[in-house]
Amino acid sequence: MEIVLDQQQKPQGIFLPLSEWEQIKPSVSKASALYKLMDELTQKDIFEMDPDEFAVHLAPVAQEATQRAFVQGLYVSYRAGLHSPENYFVHEYQNGRKVLVSVDAETGKDHFVRNL
Repeated sequence: MEIVLDQQQKPQGIFLPLSEWEQIKPSVSKASALYKLMDELTQKDIFEMDPDEFAVHLAPVAQEATQRAFVQGLYVSYRAGLHSPENYFVHEYQNGRKVLVSVDAETGKDHFVRNL
């Protein structure tokens, strides 16, 4: 880190290499403009992330979307798994209830399979 001085040797700013951000990050307020800018600048480009890094990157967004859906009385839906038919989905409700459904590709309607 370097202090940027004007012609009268008065401090005008700080030069902070991105590589040094992780060291000072814990001491900077998360609400500050500096924190937001540096955090954004040091984020890895999503196209350079491997699947695990991408999942970690998206986790807060997914959690927020799930909470919003639950608050609105909706459910979240996701694929039943790699070894299940492609049209099998799980509907998960705020109370923890999970239901396995099959989705008709032509109509988009769900058909109850079983409770999980």
